[in-house]
Amino acid sequence: MLRCAAAVQAEPALAGHDGLAGQTLDADGIKAVLMGKKITLGGMRVVIVMAKAGGAQDAFLQSHIGMTTSQFQNYWRRLFMTGGGTAPKIFETESDARKFAAETPGAIVITDSANARGLTILAAN
Repeated sequence: MLRCAAAVQAEPALAGHDGLAGQTLDADGIKAVLMGKKITLGGMRVVIVMAKAGGAQDAFLQSHIGMTTSQFQNYWRRLFMTGGGTAPKIFETESDARKFAAETPGAIVITDSANARGLTILAAN
């Protein structure tokens, strides 16, 4: 029985503050939010939250926008420097990023769906 449970793996997901409950994003919506083209969800301003590094985050970004975490952070750095948006909040660990997202209205974070307790799943990989 333990062997079967260990084989089950969660998938990367885009999750958000509970105030975003009822919101879902398709592939175009995910890309628009992550690239700063769509700045509100459910009437709340989006706050992108991320960890400096993370396997789920890397997999999700590669799958949906074709960037690594480093490339994504550089994209936002350039956008921010030219006045094109508000840079994501970056935390040392995925756990810290999830905690901030759970406490911040409008916040979204990429995490392993198994670790998304206290957050609303907006899209899965």
